[in-house]
Order: sequence, then structure tokens, then C-alpha cells
Amino acid sequence: MPYKDITYDNGFTERFYFDETEEEEALRMSRINSVAKFPSANYRSATRQNPSKQTDSKPPQLQD
Repeated sequence: MPYKDITYDNGFTERFYFDETEEEEALRMSRINSVAKFPSANYRSATRQNPSKQTDSKPPQLQD
């Protein structure tokens, strides 16, 4: 999996890969795309569906 790094005047470095097989490309994409570390959209939408239930609950009152 050969690559070439190009550094620009502003300090940004860009890496270009060439002559890689489909398996090498799939492996590289799986390594750089770590999407599994973020919560899914289903989880986020489930937490936003019931915000009123969380704010409507009253704290228990203390008894003397």
C-alpha cells in the first residue's frame, strides 16, 4: 500500500495512496472510518422523543 505525502506551504499534509488492491482499500477505509465510536441516530432520536417527561416530574417533598 504505497503512499505519497505532500506538505503545503500552510503546513497541511495530504496523503495520496496508489496501486492498492480492493482488500487494502477496504482495510484502510475501515481503519480511518471509526464511526462505531459515535452513538447511532436511532439512539439520539429516542432520547429526544420524551423530553417533556423529564421536565414534568416534580422532586419529592421532604416531610417534617
